[in-house]
Amino acid sequence: MLVSEDMLIDTVDAQDVPSGVIRRSEALPAHANFRVVHVFLFNRRNDLLIQQLSPSRGRHPGQWGSSVAGYLFAGESYAEAAQRRVFQELGVRQVDLHDYGKTAMNDEGCKKFISLFVATCEGPFEFDREHIAQLEFLPVDAIKSLGERGERILTPTFVHLPQFYRMWVSGGYRRDSTTLKCVKRQPSGAVLT
Repeated sequence: MLVSEDMLIDTVDAQDVPSGVIRRSEALPAHANFRVVHVFLFNRRNDLLIQQLSPSRGRHPGQWGSSVAGYLFAGESYAEAAQRRVFQELGVRQVDLHDYGKTAMNDEGCKKFISLFVATCEGPFEFDREHIAQLEFLPVDAIKSLGERGERILTPTFVHLPQFYRMWVSGGYRRDSTTLKCVKRQPSGAVLT
């Protein structure tokens, strides 16, 4: 299947249950709830790979966002879409993705459900320069600071996701650097998954 404005995506209800199918280009004008997947790829230093969208993109041209992002095809799972988009956007055929969690946000009057996956991946990356202008690994705190100072314009979804990511971390969860699984910190030092 090709990714295009005419690709078919699932519409979903307020609980993210599929309720129909619509062309991607028609979802926002119809105020249809929909699904997307985002992937945060970290290097071994725990820097996050971010991408600058090409200036020719229809939405958010030139803005910075997640390592990988994309709509789910109709009938596709979040995990399937994450693997597909990592390959389509970065040329990485196999990466051990871990489901970090799901959040939702308003996107032009639609409820957009976002499933976030995380992985460690150093590259090499092969990307389509008509889709992505450039890639860069940066510490998460530096990305936040650059956005706050206006030195990088971040996509609305990418502004939302690090808040979601930090909420988990500040809520006592951490990302295990070996397994990338989210684990709950316990006062005794024991860890529960």
